[in-house]
Amino acid sequence: MKTYGKLFLVGSCALLLLWGVPWLYNLITLETYSTPFTLYSCTLHDFASLDRGEGKGFRFIDTKGRIHGDEAQPMFYASVLASRGALPDSLEGRRVSLEEIERNSVIATSDPKDINRTLPPVYLLMESVPERLELKDPEDALVSRAGSIDIVEMATNKLREEKTALLNKALRERGFAYPARLFSGKPSHRKAYDEGYLVTDAQDKLYQLKQVNDTVTVRHFPEADGLGLKFLMITEFENHATLAYLVSAGNVLHILLPDGRVLPTEVSFTPEKEDLLVVGDLFYYTVKTSTGKGERFWALRSCDFTLVDTLSRAYPRDRSLPGIRFTSSGDGWVKPRI
Repeated sequence: MKTYGKLFLVGSCALLLLWGVPWLYNLITLETYSTPFTLYSCTLHDFASLDRGEGKGFRFIDTKGRIHGDEAQPMFYASVLASRGALPDSLEGRRVSLEEIERNSVIATSDPKDINRTLPPVYLLMESVPERLELKDPEDALVSRAGSIDIVEMATNKLREEKTALLNKALRERGFAYPARLFSGKPSHRKAYDEGYLVTDAQDKLYQLKQVNDTVTVRHFPEADGLGLKFLMITEFENHATLAYLVSAGNVLHILLPDGRVLPTEVSFTPEKEDLLVVGDLFYYTVKTSTGKGERFWALRSCDFTLVDTLSRAYPRDRSLPGIRFTSSGDGWVKPRI
C-alpha cells in the first residue's frame, strides 16, 4: 500500500507541475494584443480597419494604407453621420434613408463554446402570432425524444397530448425521421417577430417548427437535403432578408432565404473551432471567422451573397509554454488536455 501511495503522490505532483509551471510562466510573460475592427466599405469598396491609436483620433485605414474618417463606414455609423448632417442621400447609385439603413443593419455571432456544450433537449416554444401583436414569454416547450417531439405545458409539466399528436402527424407526413438532431431558435420576446425553430432530422433533412394560433406548423426545405448540415443559426432580422445561416458537412456557409431557397457562399466556417461575426448592411455583408492563429474576412453582396473581396490577418506567434490545461475557451468541459 505504501508503494501505491508513493506512486499516487509522485503522479499527483508531476501533474501539478505540468499544469502549474506553464500556467505561471504564461501569466508572467503574457503579451496582450488586439486586432482592429474591420468592415467592408461601400464607399471605398475595400476593407477598412478602425485605428484608435493614441493621439490619432477616430480614423479608418484601408488595405492600401490610406487614411479615412468615419465617412468610410456610412452604413455602420449612419446615426452619427446623420446627427452631423453628413449622411449621404445616395450610395451605390441609389437613394438611401437613415430608416432604411437601420432596418437593414444586421449583426450575428457564434462561439465554439456554445456549439460544443451539451444541453438538455428542451426548447421553449413561443407563439408567433400573439393576440396583442407583442411577443410573450413561452408557455409550452418542445421536448425531443427518440420517437417523437412532445409539447409540454411548462406550468404543470404535463404533456399537451392533442398538440403533440397533431405535430408528430404533420412531421411524419412530411417525411421526418426521428430522432431530431439539431435545433436552432431564439425563444425571447425581445425581438420583432418569431420564426420558431429550425430542426434537422436523423437523415439531415431540414424543417421549420413554428407555433401559429396555438398549433405547431411544419415546413420542409428540400433544397437543404443532402447538405449534411452541422450548424444552424436562425436569424430573425428586422429586414426579413434571411431565415437562417447553415453550415454544411464541408464547412461551407449557406444562406437560407424565407422562400426556401438555399444559397451557397464562398465562406468557409468550422463552427466547433472558429468564432463567427457577421455584420451586414444594405449593400454588403462582412463575415469574419477567427481562431487562435488568425482571422479571415469575406465581403458578400447583400442582394445575392456573392463574393466581392477577402482579407486574412495572422495573429502574433503563440509563445506560451505548452503543458496540461483543464479548461478551454472552445468548450465548457473541465478535463486534462495538452
